[in-house]
Amino acid sequence: MPLNNEFIQLFPEEIKKNYNDVLALRESLIRFKDKGMGKNSMLENLEKLREISDSETEDILLELMDFVVGYCNPNLSIF
Repeated sequence: MPLNNEFIQLFPEEIKKNYNDVLALRESLIRFKDKGMGKNSMLENLEKLREISDSETEDILLELMDFVVGYCNPNLSIF
């Protein structure tokens, strides 16, 4: 399964499982990075999920996007 498809299929389940643990979700993003997903692809996929999410999930996705772009503590930046 291509990595982008895997992300779109699996990451919503990760959000449900770790809804109140943004650092666990960050670790999931790092696993996708380690599999070869680039920064731009990750942002595009998070944006796709954001477009179809409710407002609470959207807030979580925005926090995760901050980790991807580096708008966070440098120790927590993914790329």
